[in-house]
Amino acid sequence: MIRSSVEEAGELSLSRPQGLIESPDTGRKTVRVLHIVESLDNQAIESWLLRVLRAARSEYRFVHWTFFCVLPADGKLDQVAEELGADVIHSRYEIGDKIRFVRSLREVMKGGNYDILHCHHDVMSAPYLLASQGLRFKKRIVHVHNTSLSLPTPNRLKAGLAREPMRQMCLRMADQIVGISQEALESIVGKGVVNLKRHSVIHYAVDTHKFSGGRVDREAFRKGLGFAAGAKILLFVGRVVGYKNPTFVVEILEHIVQQLPNAAAVFAGAGNLRDDILKLAREKNLEGRVRLLGFRDDVPELMANSDVLIWPSQEEPMEGLGLGIVEAQAAGLPILMSRSVPTEAIVVPELVDVLPLSVGAEAWGKRVLEILNRPRPSRDESRVRVESSSFSMAAGVKNIMSLYEQVL
Repeated sequence: MIRSSVEEAGELSLSRPQGLIESPDTGRKTVRVLHIVESLDNQAIESWLLRVLRAARSEYRFVHWTFFCVLPADGKLDQVAEELGADVIHSRYEIGDKIRFVRSLREVMKGGNYDILHCHHDVMSAPYLLASQGLRFKKRIVHVHNTSLSLPTPNRLKAGLAREPMRQMCLRMADQIVGISQEALESIVGKGVVNLKRHSVIHYAVDTHKFSGGRVDREAFRKGLGFAAGAKILLFVGRVVGYKNPTFVVEILEHIVQQLPNAAAVFAGAGNLRDDILKLAREKNLEGRVRLLGFRDDVPELMANSDVLIWPSQEEPMEGLGLGIVEAQAAGLPILMSRSVPTEAIVVPELVDVLPLSVGAEAWGKRVLEILNRPRPSRDESRVRVESSSFSMAAGVKNIMSLYEQVL
């Protein structure tokens, strides 16, 4: 059941038997895991967790998930989580209201009698760990999903002063620190620091089934966008924000159309640079070749019907992983990306080209033309290779559950 206050959450938790209880479905002891996330609102982290939860339900029914959402507002996927058997609790207080936020979170922790605390906010997990101090968690996990270790404040001085003490608190209080890539892990534990008992890398799990049955009708897809049947589509997938660098795609397109008159660019994602993209397209007389689709939940279909994925994210700080890169490979879609993505994300090397942003849009345009004329593995072969990698759903479930093995 979804609860919108910590008082209600406490009532919900306290109404259940305390400690490990026997699961009626499995005869095993129920393990209660408290995941702390921003909100269940289509973000990459939370969507990935729900994919793992869905895939783990049959084999791991004795693991009960609770999502504590830092943002008070309901999320679009709250009901999905509930239907999958999880509880969803929303904080009554903004995280900026530090004392009341920590106190109320601690009450939730006490009331739920959880076995495992799984925090998904990098160094921002420090206040969550602080709230858990002295409570009988069997394991505390800090999960690192990016490399920037950013703090939710526009004040750079304040962020700079707070970051290192918070990082040290995570290192001291967490039983295990997990990164979605080696780069993400090292951003918090340090370069070359290895503690096999406490540090690990777990890649995001990709639901490859979505890429096996995606509708492929290139002509209809282009017609629906108002393009000619033979148009070559450069696809951008992700948030339309500064560090994702979406306007660079328009600059690339400007150079490509000189040799490929039917080239076009399609943007799938929401963000504050939408108007900037349209303005730049108008300035370069490319407005008719650019489509902004907003947020889409049919990315597999978009990838199956496009010609190349452009991933021009800023290279510093590096992305935690770049899940869209893995998904594009599962779709058999060629990729041209900046040096913003850890090499771990490259599963099908024949599909992936890497260029630094510093070489400029013209060089990127030339590489796109080369990619479009290059043979590539079939969609089925590419998908199977992703399914056989550490990004498969089976591996994802197994790896997450391995974090809980001391309690399981």
